[in-house]
Amino acid sequence: MVACFSLGAWLISHRRQRLTTDMPTSNIASAVQGYVELVGRAAAHPSAPTFSRIRGLPCVWYYHQVQEWRNDKWETIQKETSDSTFLLRDATGECIIDPDHAEIITQHRDVKQDGEYRHTESLLLPKDKLYAVGEFKTLNPVDSRLDCREDVGNLLADWKRNKPVLMHRFDLSNDGEIDEREWQLARAQAKREVEKQHREMRAQPGFHTLHAPSNGRHFLITNRDPEQMARASQYLSWFFLATFVAALGYFGHLLKH
Repeated sequence: MVACFSLGAWLISHRRQRLTTDMPTSNIASAVQGYVELVGRAAAHPSAPTFSRIRGLPCVWYYHQVQEWRNDKWETIQKETSDSTFLLRDATGECIIDPDHAEIITQHRDVKQDGEYRHTESLLLPKDKLYAVGEFKTLNPVDSRLDCREDVGNLLADWKRNKPVLMHRFDLSNDGEIDEREWQLARAQAKREVEKQHREMRAQPGFHTLHAPSNGRHFLITNRDPEQMARASQYLSWFFLATFVAALGYFGHLLKH
C-alpha cells in the first residue's frame, strides 16, 4: 500500500516538476493552437463576478469545503467548486480560462469555524499572477453563423424592395424589366458583396480560450511562483521515490523471512 501510494505521488510530483521547467511561456496574442504555457494576471468577467463563500470577497475561482466535528474528528459534509470561467491577461491580450478538470494550486486559503462546523476555502483572486498550462484555442464567433446562400437571398430581397435602385444597377437593356440574364448578373454581384462582407467579418480578431486538453495531458493553474513550485515538486518527487524504494526493500525483506 505504501509503495503504491509513493509511486503514484512520485509520478504526480515528477510530472508537475517537468511541466513547470520544460514548457516555454507563450504570449496570448501569438500563442500557437494547442498545448501552451501562459503567464498573466487574473481578472473576473465584468458581467459575471464571482464571490467567495466565507467572506463574500470578489474572486475568480473558489473551492469551499464544510466539515462537521463528529466522532472526535472533522468529517467533510459538503464540497463546492466554482465553475465560472475567468480571464487571464498579459501585455498582448486576454484569454478565457475554463477551470473545469484543472489542478488548481493556490496560496490563498481561508478558514472559519462556527461551533461544530468548519469552513475552509481556497481562492484565486483578481490581479493574482497566474501560471497556466492547458489547451489553447482561438475561436471566431462569426464562423458558426455565416451562411452565404441565406445572406445572398436576403440581399437580393432587399434589392427587390428598392426597385429604382435595382433597375439602375442591373437593367442593362433599359426596358424597365430585369430579364433572366440581368438577374443572373444581380445574383453574381450579390454573392460577391456577401463574400466580401464575410471575409471582413472573419478578419476581425476572435477570442482565446484555455481549457483541459482532450488527450489527457496535465491542466494546471496556479498563483504560486512556477520556479519555487518546480523546486518543491522536485524535492517531493525525490522523497516519494526514496519512500517507494524503501517500501520495496522492506517488502522484499519480509518475503525472505
